[in-house]
Amino acid sequence: MKNIFLISLFSIIFILSGISQNIEFTKENFPGQSKQVKKALKNIKAGDKIFSKKGNTVLEYRHALEFYRKAQSFNENNALLNLKLAECYQKINEPILSAIHGLKAYGLDSMNNAKVLFFKGFALQQYNQFDEAIRYYRAYETAFAESKEKFDARQKIRECEVGKLLEQKEINCFIDNLGVNINSFFDDYHAIITNNDSVLLFTSRRMHEKAEYAIDGKQKESTYKSYKKGENKYMTAERWLKNIESLQTISKDGNYAIVYSSKGGGDLYEMKIDKKGKWTSPKPIKAINTSAHETSASVSPSGDTLYFCSDRKTTFGKHDIYMSVKDKKGNWTRPQNLGDVVNTQEDEISVFIDPQGKYLYFSSRGHQIMGGFDIFKTTLENGAWTQPENIGYPLNSVNDDVYFSISKDGKSGFISSNRKEGIGGLDIYKVTFLGEHKQFLYKTENKYLADYQPILTRYTTKTVEIEVEKKTIVQGIVIDAKTKQPLFAAIELVDIEQNQLLATFTSDSIDGKYILSLPLGVNYGVSVKKEGYLYYSENFNILEDAETQTINQVIPLNKIEVNQIIVLKNIFFDVNKTTLKPESTTEIENAYKLLAENPTIEIEISGHTDNVGAASYNKKLSEGRALAVVNALKDKGIDLSRMKAVGYGPDKPIASNKTESGRSQNRRTEFKVVKK
Repeated sequence: MKNIFLISLFSIIFILSGISQNIEFTKENFPGQSKQVKKALKNIKAGDKIFSKKGNTVLEYRHALEFYRKAQSFNENNALLNLKLAECYQKINEPILSAIHGLKAYGLDSMNNAKVLFFKGFALQQYNQFDEAIRYYRAYETAFAESKEKFDARQKIRECEVGKLLEQKEINCFIDNLGVNINSFFDDYHAIITNNDSVLLFTSRRMHEKAEYAIDGKQKESTYKSYKKGENKYMTAERWLKNIESLQTISKDGNYAIVYSSKGGGDLYEMKIDKKGKWTSPKPIKAINTSAHETSASVSPSGDTLYFCSDRKTTFGKHDIYMSVKDKKGNWTRPQNLGDVVNTQEDEISVFIDPQGKYLYFSSRGHQIMGGFDIFKTTLENGAWTQPENIGYPLNSVNDDVYFSISKDGKSGFISSNRKEGIGGLDIYKVTFLGEHKQFLYKTENKYLADYQPILTRYTTKTVEIEVEKKTIVQGIVIDAKTKQPLFAAIELVDIEQNQLLATFTSDSIDGKYILSLPLGVNYGVSVKKEGYLYYSENFNILEDAETQTINQVIPLNKIEVNQIIVLKNIFFDVNKTTLKPESTTEIENAYKLLAENPTIEIEISGHTDNVGAASYNKKLSEGRALAVVNALKDKGIDLSRMKAVGYGPDKPIASNKTESGRSQNRRTEFKVVKK
């Protein structure tokens, strides 16, 4: 599962590793489950068969991963299987998940497979614990000195050394995640500002109405648009120009653009605004495109020089940066490689020429990096490109940092990164440069993530007792209410007292499972959503003095059909009142979105009470509460003809009224589909 809470899973795994033991896939360990053991072993064997092939593509590693994850859903406490998962996630560039499973493998069995030493070091590197990471990488190198299949620990050690140096020269800046209106639990990247900074265009690989997959097994790219709202806020992003995949660059006047298409192995195309004010169909740039992969374009402020990346035959290794200039007729000329000062034997990608035309920014795996892709800058002086300079920490992290851009005044910019503080995959971050004399502050939009103290920082060579942070762990599975099959669904977590969206993530795409780690002292609202289904809402009001607990759930989602019901668990009223409390805002918004996205359905909002007090009074109270919800939806724009309010009082209990717990369940508000 990929979500914003992966960072907290490090802590959970450390806690569990102290009490868990390695469990082999044997009948003795799972009495009465011999069929399940046999099936799990069969899945592992199928995964191994794929993984062991030479020359595997990313898609093939994803295929192997599917088999391993099926086996893991039966037994998650097997060291070797977690190690296989860690290796697979390395191959498909999911560093956080790789570290989590590698760390768990180390906790389950740190003695019998030296590969766990590498992943222990990798997990430490994720938290910038560079000296400790180096110690484990060197221990791994010693243990695997004669192996031909060992990981490149020497490269990881170099990255840690670079990280230590960059931390000493920390850049004064804010780095702010643009939040869930822009970022999703899929890859979101390459921010481009247009229309006097009022519109943000970016590329995303999120799921949409038509599923189309690329060769790496992810959804194909699409371009999205969002309007600016305030200083640093953006409205919910919407799809832009469905006939293009990824916008690469757009001219100052907004009338010319270069886009990328995966057709023909990956090519660059031009578009223009026609006389009617509409974009023309993309046309291939014949002087640039080859049978190789051309991508990531940026045009100079003057409009006469095009920089792009390609893995054509004339590269020094993988993707290199090339440039093309316009001739007198305005046509792009034959591209030239920028040379071996800029380009390396590894990938150079995500090129950007700054608005002054002075610095060329790009991401590389081949120069001095602290991990993944780092961002570098170079400039053309006396006809030669200068030695690329790492732009520094924390703009660069131990994971992938790509698609850097900077404003004309040099005071702000954007980066895309899959760092551990993100919502999911690559996220887009706003960078604000503070100057020399202001205090550095690194912040994320989600304070709950920023407050976590990783236990990794307390690691020593001796066994020590660790004070475990108290929290509530919620884990479960999302299923179809009728078929009982697991579902891939979006899950939103909200602080309902602050009306603040804290995180958006997903259940697992294969087994429907999810896990939340919730710090104390917050009243959480949770909603689970999937297109074509009614949403499910839950409330967890976790007090400051609550003890650590684990809550297990099965969440059944009902398809949008007549007579299907949602219990609105985040609708709140004061005792004997019919006025909605402010904490109900999130639930009203969820109900509104469902009705707005499904404009043909009609609903009944019903109020229910327990049996304490006079039945006539309870019926009147419940009707008033149902009407309050209807009026709130009306105020947001839902036509009254689509809704009716009914008060049932105590007539339809769903639990016994003999206990407070049962009475609490009976005091509820429901949303029922009466016409589709």
